Formats: sequence, structure tokens, C-alpha cells
Amino acid sequence: MTNGNPSPEKQTIVKRILLFPVLPQNDPEQAIRIRRFFMAFSVYLLCFGLAYASYLADVMEWRAIAGFLIIIPVINISFYIVFRTGLNRKMPDPSLTSIQMFAGILVTMYGMYYANESRGAMLLVYVMILIFGVYRLNTRRFLSISVFTLLTYGIDIALLRYFRPEKVNFTIEYLQWFVLALVLAAFSVIGGHISSLRQKLGKSLSVIRELSIHDELTGAYNRRHLVELLDYEMKRAFRGNYQFSVSMLDIDHFKSVNDTYGHQTGDEVLRTVSKMIQDNLRSADFCGRYGGEEFLMVMTQTDLEGAMLCAERVRAAIEKKLFIASESDFRVTVSLGVTQYQSREDLTTLISRADQALYRAKRWGRNRVMCDQ
Repeated sequence: MTNGNPSPEKQTIVKRILLFPVLPQNDPEQAIRIRRFFMAFSVYLLCFGLAYASYLADVMEWRAIAGFLIIIPVINISFYIVFRTGLNRKMPDPSLTSIQMFAGILVTMYGMYYANESRGAMLLVYVMILIFGVYRLNTRRFLSISVFTLLTYGIDIALLRYFRPEKVNFTIEYLQWFVLALVLAAFSVIGGHISSLRQKLGKSLSVIRELSIHDELTGAYNRRHLVELLDYEMKRAFRGNYQFSVSMLDIDHFKSVNDTYGHQTGDEVLRTVSKMIQDNLRSADFCGRYGGEEFLMVMTQTDLEGAMLCAERVRAAIEKKLFIASESDFRVTVSLGVTQYQSREDLTTLISRADQALYRAKRWGRNRVMCDQ
């Protein structure tokens, strides 16, 4: 006998179904693609609404409505499964823009066959489908889709001439086909131009973003972005059992390098030290130029002992580097202060403790690593 309550296994299944997210929570790119898919789905709904209104006006046949009720859900559920399972990633265009547009054109072709007097209004659906590709397709792709659209409409006209010639004014159909060809040709050129401008703008914005977060001289993160990343690490530490450490690095006697060898050589020292720091950090770690000849290293998921080893590795690597100058070859050394983030402390306190450890390293003779005590 059972008490009528579902088993734990069934409860787990029901819970998973209820909690299943419509959009992936940890994949922003895939989430954007699915949002675009829902935009395409809204076009299907608009197309169905237009068809149903035409049916109510007695200018479209019920067979079109019945077909839409089957075809539209099947197509869109299939696309959603492809996106949620990640199968779209195997395609050259993971957004499946062209494939979704071809599917929409074929569905419209089906409705156009039964549209009767409303066929002229249904032509607007083709334009809406092309709008879907404005930000993704170039002119050549637009033209290929336009040709496919004209081909499907031409097939509709041929089928109507063969099976239902008494219900069609073919003079109007040919005129509509010709006008549609002109509209699609113009739209393809304009849409391709907009897509090209968007891609150029995207590249420009990417370059601007890179410039906004990197130090122009060394290529390391600038101070502003470094503070943003540190703030993110502190929030991660606050939310869970997460630790990280920071190290403030200063080039010893850097002013004498500029005075002796010139500012160009000094700039080269800064660039080289920045690169050597990054070469000796893990991929999860990061560093930035904090100011002047100071660099701040952030070692994620690292306690104080691990951070000390990392800082010493950086110090030793820089000490061995030989710089070539016209006057004479020379080496530079660095001093580092290391500290581990303490729960709930603010950014100012964290940096201050790293600074104190750095100054202690300098007082003890430079070219060494000291930790906060």
C-alpha cells in the first residue's frame, strides 16, 4: 500500500523540471543566442496572428491555420533543443541565423499557398524574416536568402497555376513577385551594409575597451580596471570559502635607471618587467600597473605561503634579466610586499597592508620578498 505521495525519484524529476532554466545560467553567449531565437519565435507568432486574422476575414483557408498549429511548434521546439543541448556550437554560425531564416521562409511559403486574397499582406512576413539577419549576415548571404525567398514564392505561383488556377489573378501575382524582388534586392544591400558597419563598430569598441582597461606603456591592466577586478575577487571571497593574496612590486632604484640610461630605456624596463611578471603567473592570476614603477599582482585561490613562493619566483626571474644599453649592460631588481586577503576587509586596507610589506622589504635592503605581519 502506498500513501499516495510520489516517490523521491519522481519528486526529484518534477523538481528538476520546475527548476529547469529557460536560459543557460553560466553561458552568456548561448543565452544571447537563445534570446535571439525567441525573437524569431515572436515572428512566427506574428505570422500566425496575421494568418488567423485573414482566416476570420474569410480570405485564408483553415488548412493554413491547421498546418501552422503543427509546423510552428515542431520547428521551434527543435531549434530550442538544439540550442539547449549545445549542438549549435558545431555549426559555422552557432546562432543558426541563416538556418532559422530558411525555416521561416519555408513556413511562410506554406501559408502563402492558402492565403488567397491575403497573399499581398503575407509578403510583409518575408521582410520581417530578413530583418532577423540584419546584424549577422553580409550582403552576399542576404542575396542568397533573397533568391531563396523569390524561388519559394515562384514555386507557390507555379503550384497555384497548376492546381488552383481559378482562384488566382496571376497578373497580380507576377507583379507582386517583381515588386518583392526589387524590395529584397534593396534590403539585401542595405542589410549587408548595416551588418558590415556593425562588425566594424564591434571591432572598434573592442579596441576601445582594450585600451580602456590596459596600461598603454606596459600592456598590463591599468589601475582602474585592476581595482574593478580586485573588487570582484573580494565579493567572491565574501560569498564563500575563497581566499586570494596580493603582492605589491616596486622596481628598485628606478629613478637612477632613467637618469643613467634615459627614459626610453626606462620604458623598456617597465615593459620587460611587466611581461616577466605575467610570464611567471598562472593563467588565473593577473597583474596591473598600479602607478609609476609599481605593479600589483593578484594571485587567486592562493594563501600567503603560495603567494610568497610566486612572488619569489617573479623576483628571481627579474634579477637574472640582462638589459642591453648603449652605455653598458645592466640588471634591475625588485622588492615585493605580499599579503593575504582577510575576511570583510576593504580594498584600502588590503592595499595598505601590501604597501607596508613592500616598504619593509625596501628597509631591509631591497631585492627581497616580505609578507605582512
